[in-house]
Amino acid sequence: MASSVVWLRVETSGAAGERAALFETGIDGEPRQFAVATAAGRRSDISSRDRDVVNTLLEGRADLALVVARAGELTRPCTATLEVPVWLLPDPVAVGDTEQAPFWANRPTAAARAALRELQARQEEMLARVALAMSTAFDDRIVRAATELSGFAVSFALRLATTPEGESADLASRLHQILCPPRTERVPMETDPGLLSWPAPLMPFQREGVRVLLGMARVLLADDMGLGKTIQTIAALRIRNSRGELGPVLVVAPSSVLDQWRRELAKWAPELTAIVVRGSASDRLWKWRAGTDVTLTSYGIVRQDVWRVEVAGRHWDTVVADEAQRIKNRVETSDAVKRLRRARSWALTGTPIENREDELASILEFVDHDGTLPLKRLGVGPELFERHLALQLRRRRQDVLRELPPKIVSTRRIELMPRQRASYDRAEREGIVYLKSLGAEVTIVHVLELITRLKQICNADPKMGDSCKIEDIARRVSETAARDHKAVIFSQYTSATAGVRLIERRLAEFRPLVLTGDTPVPERSAVIDAFRTRVEHPALIASLGVGGVGLNLQEASYVFHLDRWWNPAVERQAEDRVHRIGQKAKVHVVKYTCADTIEQRIETILEDKQALFDELIDDVTLDLAARLSREELLGLFGL
Repeated sequence: MASSVVWLRVETSGAAGERAALFETGIDGEPRQFAVATAAGRRSDISSRDRDVVNTLLEGRADLALVVARAGELTRPCTATLEVPVWLLPDPVAVGDTEQAPFWANRPTAAARAALRELQARQEEMLARVALAMSTAFDDRIVRAATELSGFAVSFALRLATTPEGESADLASRLHQILCPPRTERVPMETDPGLLSWPAPLMPFQREGVRVLLGMARVLLADDMGLGKTIQTIAALRIRNSRGELGPVLVVAPSSVLDQWRRELAKWAPELTAIVVRGSASDRLWKWRAGTDVTLTSYGIVRQDVWRVEVAGRHWDTVVADEAQRIKNRVETSDAVKRLRRARSWALTGTPIENREDELASILEFVDHDGTLPLKRLGVGPELFERHLALQLRRRRQDVLRELPPKIVSTRRIELMPRQRASYDRAEREGIVYLKSLGAEVTIVHVLELITRLKQICNADPKMGDSCKIEDIARRVSETAARDHKAVIFSQYTSATAGVRLIERRLAEFRPLVLTGDTPVPERSAVIDAFRTRVEHPALIASLGVGGVGLNLQEASYVFHLDRWWNPAVERQAEDRVHRIGQKAKVHVVKYTCADTIEQRIETILEDKQALFDELIDDVTLDLAARLSREELLGLFGL
């Protein structure tokens, strides 16, 4: 075998301790092998740990010309023990800092110097490819599971010049494409998405959506939940890429759906390279510099990194704002997204208005601008109406998915259990006495605090744990599981006394899976995959905030809302994770309300509000604190 170069990366991976990856290439950059090693657990002797994990990777590689690594990732005691020359590159530094020069960590050989001269002409390009390949590999589900094993071991290895079998074949081909991309020129293709090869047929309304995206630089794609806004967007990007028109793309989305975007890109546009920007500040920096076709990141990361020259100084071909209701308010995050310089602005959301027209104005300020200063400002009035009419594409589910099985929604009004009722009545009496004692100083915040306390008692008695709702859900899950049906249970609370964790404990016999904001982002995909594919998990329990956005759960056919959210559209978004394209069975949705409680009173008000707004706006959503007046809130308690 001809001399090889090893591109080495070492990083801290949380509970798994240190993990390192190497990409072995020829001098010409042809990829040969990828391997991962882990050093589990945390020890104070970082140098020793680095040495173990790196030597494990390099063992038996006597034909290496040199190792290329980052200065901050390999300690000098570690590099001193290596038997091959090591060329250390400076760590990425913040704008304005002094950047050090690369240097030899140990004595180079003549062969190493010659190899380095051949590499230096394309060193920057290779580094970007290696950084992207490492990120892609560590994000792979199989590799991620392997690197969580304890002890020092080479956990995973792929011969990249061959085609392995099974799931690793996909990873091998992706890494090969990244490390040694084809050097053929892009060939212009027809604009009709039907002329390309797709993993599944695009529906007629989706094809229309793709054509709109191809033809317009400014689009608010406001299709109803579950109509495939992500797929339409990726299809449009793929077609523009095939025509040689696509420049760098940035997708900004909630962190919980970034992995889903990456999977959909690999499925629907395998030609496009993609990287997820997250992690520490230094790790994010090289990812911003990776130069992939598509960069994926969260709203929070954009807010933190918008000052970086790699972000602020870059001119994006397309910026996609997914779940664009995240920029409905004119706050720091919204302004950061609007400042991104771009040729195309695509916003995706099924609910462009949640509470007031001003939120639509904020979203359209992103859509109808290119990021140059000053930022665009729209007020409520004729101009907003005209731009909305000109920029929004919206299709409703009932209009385009007539073949979708029905969604049967029922509200189950249920009586509190005796100890629940006693706790509830006592808490309400004491709460009303307290509100009256405040007199003129009573505020909406005080009322909302009491409402929250009473709603949680409706979920379960705080002392004994009695719960009429969970008793009923447990019985229904037992019945559905016996018929091999799956169920998703939503709650707005996550606690062990009134929310997700309590349900998990009560349904333990069914081995339910849990998804909340505390679930680490890299683990969320594994939770969803297990629920969708493994029969031993007939139930998924999710917090409404996390489970209601960006998930595909068509394998379930039952949805239970343990408690009612102030915003009916948020509930619909959650249940439409199940009732969406690909669903084959009728979807049964059960919403629980406790009789003669605050829940029943709020439900009545929200139904009246919903009916009123349905006459004005197609998909209105309500927020109690924002949409109910002080008088209405106080009136809930006869004050």
